[in-house]
Amino acid sequence: MSDADQHADKAIREAAYFIWEREGRPAGRALEHWRRAMTEAVGANLDGACMEDEEKVLAGRPDVNMPALLTKDVPGG
Repeated sequence: MSDADQHADKAIREAAYFIWEREGRPAGRALEHWRRAMTEAVGANLDGACMEDEEKVLAGRPDVNMPALLTKDVPGG
């Protein structure tokens, strides 16, 4: 598996996990959560524009680089 494939698989796995978390950790819906995560990932890739971490937070996306976001310099701060 290539690095890009591994990265995509990890992103989908994490997205599915966060969907599961948001829905209260229901049992027996892993496949549904995986499919939704894949749909979101494909939709995100089709957007064409790269989202900044701040935009990802506002969009509720699970692929935010939170440590980098928290250590960014804040203009005017």
